[in-house]
This record gives sequence, structure tokens and C-alpha cells, in this order.
Amino acid sequence: MELFPFEEVRDSQKELMDEIQETIDESSSLIAHAPTGLGKTAAALTPSIQEALEKDETVFFLTPRHSQHDIALETVKGMKERHGQNIISVDLIGKSHLCEADPGTTAGEGPDCPRYSKTYTDSHELTEKAKNKIKALKHQNLRAEEVKQRCKEVCPYEILMHMMHDADIVIADYFHVFHPMVRDIVFEKADTTLEDSILIVDEAHNLPSRTRSLFSFTLSIPLLNDAITETDRFGYYNEQEKLEQLKSGVASLGADKLGMEEHEAELEKSDITDIVESFTEIEDLIVELENVAEEVQEEEESSYCASVAEFLENWKEGGDKGFIRFLKRERSSSGDRYIKVRYSCLNPQISTEKPLNKAHASILMSGTLTPQKMYADLLGLENARKVSFESPFPSENELDLIVPTLTTKYSERGDDMIEKYAWYLKQSFESVPGNCGVFFPSYAMLHKIKQVLKDRTDRDLFIEKRRMDKEEKQKLFDDFAATKGEGNSVLLGVAAGSFGEGIDFPGEILKAVFIVGIPLKRPDIETQGLIDFYDEKFGHGWDYGYSYPAMNTAIQAAGRCIRSKTDKGAIVYMDERYDWSNYRKVFPKDKQLRKSRAPWKEIEEFFS
Repeated sequence: MELFPFEEVRDSQKELMDEIQETIDESSSLIAHAPTGLGKTAAALTPSIQEALEKDETVFFLTPRHSQHDIALETVKGMKERHGQNIISVDLIGKSHLCEADPGTTAGEGPDCPRYSKTYTDSHELTEKAKNKIKALKHQNLRAEEVKQRCKEVCPYEILMHMMHDADIVIADYFHVFHPMVRDIVFEKADTTLEDSILIVDEAHNLPSRTRSLFSFTLSIPLLNDAITETDRFGYYNEQEKLEQLKSGVASLGADKLGMEEHEAELEKSDITDIVESFTEIEDLIVELENVAEEVQEEEESSYCASVAEFLENWKEGGDKGFIRFLKRERSSSGDRYIKVRYSCLNPQISTEKPLNKAHASILMSGTLTPQKMYADLLGLENARKVSFESPFPSENELDLIVPTLTTKYSERGDDMIEKYAWYLKQSFESVPGNCGVFFPSYAMLHKIKQVLKDRTDRDLFIEKRRMDKEEKQKLFDDFAATKGEGNSVLLGVAAGSFGEGIDFPGEILKAVFIVGIPLKRPDIETQGLIDFYDEKFGHGWDYGYSYPAMNTAIQAAGRCIRSKTDKGAIVYMDERYDWSNYRKVFPKDKQLRKSRAPWKEIEEFFS
């Protein structure tokens, strides 16, 4: 491949590039299970950008992680430096991350913005200053934050949007392409169409849940309280009274539907529309709240009334096929109970089917993209090619064990099993010459085992807690990573939490990972809705909606241990069900799993 950014092409990279080139030539789609370390970013971008340059098309590299934006951009720079090829890239992130205007004065949207007059003329054409800024920046392959730093007078977001017009590659988030309204804006600015675009979806195992969330909406008592306060502050007393009535109606609905033991109940569309129409027309309330939001957003970055209006609009206009409506009682961070109403999307195809099939080519890749047929079904891919690669890391550097004497199955989740888990963990820690990570199926299970474990082990415990903010998570990670030299610490986290995926532990910060149980979601109304919908649509409801996603969550968490070809680590799956055929087939085929009733013995031998 002419644009490959490195001196040496690995065999697996060459194979993946060939598969991608064939996909592009056939104008089809590819589902690629490509483990960490394979070099899939360079392998995907090389043939895609080459095609874009030759055919005057645009590559969209889509990722949910900001860190992956940087990797893609560095790959583009490597191509440019090594081959002298002019490649124009745009690193696109959300407007809120780029705007430095005061809240409510979003750049490029009105004369209140301090940068509006220097970005646009009165006829909404770009000013000469803005045009010059685009000309100066567009060939530099800058990160979005770097563009922000260099735009002191003009709006960096609008500059990036206009830079897309000449871009060969746009590095963006999922919602820039999979949200229909956002996609229309992005593609208009890029002056392209789906048919003239190559879509590369990174971390594609996240795509079904992320795209479902784009079409899911929530109304809660705390949101209504905030909206009521907002209307009071801005003097909209009529709307405030109507919101009070809506809040009272939702609270009464909760009391009617939920007893002392029940925490959720399925709803009909009329359950909410009847509440609103008992005191006003729902269309009128939506318009009134949007008017409030318009004024609020002149002073604030966002409006609670806008969120209520958005929920009501979608609740009223949205269909029932592929959606579920329900009411749920939850507990806030302060411990208070509250009611929330959900209109939840069950069908990711609503968002994914059109762009993935209409694009010139779609490349979906991840280190946990199994079973591949499930992703083809869920995303609505027509005649997708499928390819799977083994890990490029030495197999002798990884120990994979299943402990068949443990389980977090509900029927066996008593005090004896909690004690047993703590004992197994304590024994195993003593055989690991370094720090360990333990990932649990839930915060409740983490807390139960931690209470026993803390009195059994001399190791320092670093504990992930519910609702930690970004700074708290970073501090926990930094403090834990700083103990690498001592090698006497254990990170306790949740498999589906912040540390189970999305955070790298480089340089053997972790020498062993223990997966406690299988991180199956609580079988609540939404999960059961997914199971029923997928069963009707694909005939695999339990697998697609419940067990396979849980297995992929576990495998993602296990992957925190070995991140490079020099890392050496042990991974212990602590539940008998990992050896059951329906679960075991989700593991990558190259995993050399074996059962152990005394994992500490194999761990000690492995590291000796």
C-alpha cells in the first residue's frame, strides 16, 4: 500500500488491508474482529485514504474515544511525512468542547456571540478573516484543541465545519454520522454524500448501544424540578404551573403503577399524554416550553425546559415498534428516591442501516467483535464480509483460566459464595508479582466482596465508586498507577464501569485481571424488551439482548491486562458459566482457556 505510514507491514496488517481494499472495490461492508496490537487503525486508513484521494471521496473515521482521535490523526501525519502526500484532515468534536463564548452565546449562531461578526458577514458568508484562518490551518493536520488555541477571534467550531469542505478524512464521533439531523449538517458542510464516503467505525462493539441511545429519551422528577425552577427564574409563571401539574401527574402515575416491592412498570403512550391533556394540549405545552428554552439559552448553555419539550415531542410522535415505554423508581446520589419515565429505543438499525449500507464502503472493527453475525444482524448490514484475526501478541505471555468452582448465579449468591470469592482472590493475589485488577458484575457485588476481602489481604485496595466524576476517576487511576513499582495494590472496579473499557493500563501496570461472575444486566423491563424484540426480529433474543453483550463486556475488561507484545499477564474468569458452550463460543478462537480449581498454583508457575 502506497500510503502505509510505517517501514514494516505486519502480515496481519497486510491481510486486513487486503480485505478492506476488496471491500472498497466491491462497495460493500466489512466486520473485522481485530485484537489490540494488530495495528488496525493504520491498516484501515491506508487503503481508505488512498481511495478517497484517487476518487475525490471523504473518509469518516468514527470513534467514541477522544484518545482514538489522536491515534488516527497521528497515523495521517505519518502518511504525510513518509510519503509527502498532501492529506487534509479535520478533527471534529462537539461544539461545547470548542466554544469559549459566554453561556448562551454560541459562536456563529447570532450577533450576541463575541466572535460572530469576525466569523460571518451580515449575509452569513465567511469573513476574509475566517477564510484566511481556514487557509492557514487546513493543511496542518491539527487536533481540534489545537485549532481552538489558534482561533482567538473567530469561532473554532465553525472553522472546523468549513474545513471539512476540502477534507480527505474527517475524524469524528458516532453521532456526527449516525444521528440523521447531525449527519445532514456534517455532510452538507463536507460537500459530500454517503455514496461518496468511506465509513470506518472504530470500537464497533459499542455501536448498537450508542446508536440506540441517540433515540432514547427520559423524563424524571429531578428534571421537572429543574425546569420548574428555570421557568420561575425567567418569569414564565403559566408554564411553571403546567410543569407543576405534569410533575404531580407523573408522581401519581408512579404511585399507581409501583407498589412497595415493584420498582418499574411498562407504560402506554396514553399514560403520559392523558396527564398533559388533562390541563392543556400537549402540542401547546411543547411550543411553550421551546419558547422558554429559547430565552434561557440566550443566557445559559442549555435549558431544562428544552429537555422536557424534547421528551414530550418524542413520546407523542414516536412509534412503538422497536421502542419500549416504562416508568422506573431510582435512587439519587444523595439516597433520595425519584421517578423517571423512559422512551427507550430497542432497534439500532433505525440509526445504522441507512448510512452503513449506502456508504461507498463501511469498515467496522474492534477487538471484541464476536459473534460477527450478531453485529451484522443488529446493525442491519446487508451481505457484510467478515474477517477475524488472532492476537498478535505472543500466546506464551498470556495465561487464561476459568474457575469452575465459583459463580455469581442468583441461586447461589449467598454469604458462603462471597466468602469463597474473597478467599480465592486473596490466595491468587499472593501469586501475582505486581498489581491486580478485579472487575465485578455490579457495584453491589463489589461492595459485598470488598467488605470480606479487606480483612483478608495486605494489599492496598483502590475502589471505583458509583457516579465518580472525570477528575475523581483520573485521580484514582493516577494513584493506582503510581504504585506500579511496589506492585502491592489491587484495583476493584465494575466490568461495565469506567475502568473496564476505555482506559489503558500501559507498561504492565496490571499483572493480573480477575473477572468475578458474568456482568449480565439486571433482567429489568428494558432488558426484557430487548430480548423480546431481538427474539421476534432475529430469533436470538436471549443471546443478542442479554448473554453475548455481557460476555463482550467481560472480555473487554479482561483485555486491560495485556496491551503490548512485551506485557505478560494472567486473566482469571471466576465463574463456572464461562465454560458453558453458549458463553465459551463468544471468546476469540485463539484464546487458550483452561479450567483450574486452584488458580494461584498456575499463576505462580506462569510467573516463575
